[in-house]
Amino acid sequence: MQKHTLTTLIIILHFSVFAQDTTWFDSHWVVTTVEKGYYYRTKTKTDTGWVVKDHYPGGKLQMSGNYADDSCKVQDGEFRWYNDKGIITHVYTYRKGKPHGLEILYYTDGQEKVKGNISGGERDGPWTAYYPSGKIAGKATYNVGKQSSVVLFHEDGSRNNKDSIFQRDSDYPGGIPQYTRFLNKTLRYPDSAVVHEIQGTVVLQFKISKEGKVSELKVIGSVDKYLDEEALRVMRLMPDWQPAIFAGTPCESYHTQPVIFSLKGQ
Repeated sequence: MQKHTLTTLIIILHFSVFAQDTTWFDSHWVVTTVEKGYYYRTKTKTDTGWVVKDHYPGGKLQMSGNYADDSCKVQDGEFRWYNDKGIITHVYTYRKGKPHGLEILYYTDGQEKVKGNISGGERDGPWTAYYPSGKIAGKATYNVGKQSSVVLFHEDGSRNNKDSIFQRDSDYPGGIPQYTRFLNKTLRYPDSAVVHEIQGTVVLQFKISKEGKVSELKVIGSVDKYLDEEALRVMRLMPDWQPAIFAGTPCESYHTQPVIFSLKGQ
């Protein structure tokens, strides 16, 4: 009887040790070793799948969410993201791997900015936008991603009858086709990268002002010094963007843009 109890205890301890996995990433979210780690991810097994938590250096939570499968590819439930100060920035909901349910975006102080429901990755049903003060900036109804009605307000509570767009993301003028045409016309493959057969995707982040001006360019996904510099050069030549709109009013926004360098056809 004593031997059986000891064996049971060992099995329980063994399960506890391996019920949580840890993966380390560098500053660009590429898997690396613990010695070179910057961000890290913990995975905890539950009765319904895995609870995944991403952490900033120092341990503050960056993201938490649930996955239904052992490979952690099928999101299921509510996902939450936080800034490096521990303040929530975004809530997004999935059902069996597909976007479905509540979405909330927050201001930098944690005040709700806009919220509503999503279905199939599109806004669907009623949505509400708020000023940083917490006052309602607008209400809209969507039908599978298309705005069907909107009521906008000034911060003093009066109706804004001039504008009619609830919310719109910043966008390159003409969309993806024109952006691709601009890259094909402007991008020059650095000679040193050609000689050494270096290729890949440089990821840039930048701010779009209320007027559509591009600024604060920086590389957040590096490939090679010369490819990075060429990507920055090209982005500085971009025309003004279509600015983001929030509750009918143009606003600043940040955009992430990939620049692909491929030696095919060179």
